[in-house]
Amino acid sequence: MGSGTGAIRLRSLSGASARRTRGRLNVAFLVLISITLPGASTERSAAQSGAAPYEAAEGCGECHAAIHQAWSASPHAQSATNPVYLESLDRAAEVAGGKAAARRACVWCHAPTTLVTNDLDLNQPISQEGITCDFCHTVKDVDLEKDGHPFLLEPGGVKRGPFEYAEPVAHETAFSSLHRYSPLLCASCHEFTNGNGVPILSTYTEWKEGPYPARGVPCQGCHMALVPGRVTAGGTEKEGSARVVNLHRLVGGSSRGQLDTGLDLVLKSVRRSAGRVELTVEVANVAAGHAVPGGLSTKTLVLSAGVESGDETLQHIRSRRYRREIEDADGRVLKTVPDLFLKGASVGLDNRIRPRESRTERFNLPIPAGARAIVVRLEYEDASDPRIAPVVIRITEVREQLDK
Repeated sequence: MGSGTGAIRLRSLSGASARRTRGRLNVAFLVLISITLPGASTERSAAQSGAAPYEAAEGCGECHAAIHQAWSASPHAQSATNPVYLESLDRAAEVAGGKAAARRACVWCHAPTTLVTNDLDLNQPISQEGITCDFCHTVKDVDLEKDGHPFLLEPGGVKRGPFEYAEPVAHETAFSSLHRYSPLLCASCHEFTNGNGVPILSTYTEWKEGPYPARGVPCQGCHMALVPGRVTAGGTEKEGSARVVNLHRLVGGSSRGQLDTGLDLVLKSVRRSAGRVELTVEVANVAAGHAVPGGLSTKTLVLSAGVESGDETLQHIRSRRYRREIEDADGRVLKTVPDLFLKGASVGLDNRIRPRESRTERFNLPIPAGARAIVVRLEYEDASDPRIAPVVIRITEVREQLDK
């Protein structure tokens, strides 16, 4: 708790502070939450008046059409209304002892305008926009060691962005190094340790401990790459300037494009003898700035090898699975999102592939009569949605013909 204010202490983690908790999210603590997050007078007055001091994304889209179109299809735009999140929120409410407690603990990342409006039930349209344009572009700074939420918020007419010499038309602008090349804006929600001191999300720490900070490659370099487009619909860019915008679709680790770019699979050798085949396979994290798979431990990278029969089925499959496992106090591996946050007590297995790391794996398979080919596959499994079977994305496949 905060000193004398009844404030929830939420701390983001980095470096030596990784052992301190950003969110005291154990069940006992959540049951006690009946207070509001700490905030400035702007937050209190907005909550009292019912006002929403943020511009709707549709209004931003009147000028920033390309950016708005990309954002509309992004996970950020759906962060407050995604069925998986809503179901997880209901489950968390059951475990935590009430919907209000769960909402206070979760909603500030999924609908951060509520930090100002206090609209925890998401009744206001702006709350349902999730991580919306005007929230991100009015964040002045991020302090991962700050009590309460890590944002320094200044909602209003000044919009902050990555351009040093923008020519404002509909609103004032301010250059922001935070938006241009700092990973802190992303780290504010993509780094989280629960009340038991367990890093449920450690994406920022993994990036910080890897090779990319020294290379000057922040999160935005991969997840908001420059693409053709106009910043404004009227094309107010200076004559001769490149017509590019940062991709606001904010593609993540479950995107096929990101997986294709970030991972590499090579069949190094194939040796056949006495009715068997021995394979040497290398899988590498060539471009992801964090461990793969990243994010929550509901994701798994699967490397498998098998023998393709005459009817094109794969037989004698052998697999290697790369993942992080979060365990409860009894050592059971947790598999649902609410359980990870609320019950995670320790990190068990973590054999994920770190930035610029490669793994060499060997498989020994029988070659049955009629076998046509050896097949090696790299796949990504996402089991975040408890309502359905894990979603499987086939990243790449390598084949070695046996019948040639």
